[in-house]
Amino acid sequence: MDLKLSRVILFVDDINKTTDFYENIIGLKLVGERNDEFVSLDAGGCQLCLHQIPSEYLDSGNKYEAREDSYTKVVFYSDDVERDRAELISKGVRMKEIVKFEGIEFCDGCDCEGNIFQISSR
Repeated sequence: MDLKLSRVILFVDDINKTTDFYENIIGLKLVGERNDEFVSLDAGGCQLCLHQIPSEYLDSGNKYEAREDSYTKVVFYSDDVERDRAELISKGVRMKEIVKFEGIEFCDGCDCEGNIFQISSR
């Protein structure tokens, strides 16, 4: 086999709000048409796809707390983690402190729905 990662699908409560976040805040480009159920964004070597969770599955609880107990984290390459972290903070994104480890810098953030993402120099 010769498998390669082509896309990551993130299931979301509000596809329009989350598409705006990844398109306008993170800077990913829309691939194809934008619709109310499924959106693909160019994330470099693969696509980040957003899939609307059907309304019957949504719970009315506190949906947008940081989902730090999730087993999934989307990581974006950054050639200047400090600069990009500062820009994200200026746009109102919740970001943690930068971690430096063996020549690598990375920093976790939280998208508009509480999904954890990371910017990393790796």
